[in-house]
Amino acid sequence: MDSIIIKTYPTPESKCNLVKLQRDANEIIASMQRESGLSKSYIVSEIIRQAAPFVEFHLEALRDEN
Repeated sequence: MDSIIIKTYPTPESKCNLVKLQRDANEIIASMQRESGLSKSYIVSEIIRQAAPFVEFHLEALRDEN
């Protein structure tokens, strides 16, 4: 499997244990839930556990809007 590249910017650390999925991602997970009969939380947790070793973060420079 190729690496999953995520472009990121410096942000404060979140202390929340809940994650709100974006609409398109939620639709994908809902489709997987209907197909498998598994809970959304289980599907998302397994994807994270199994994909984590393939994720790379590339820090982007903040653009100066001035």
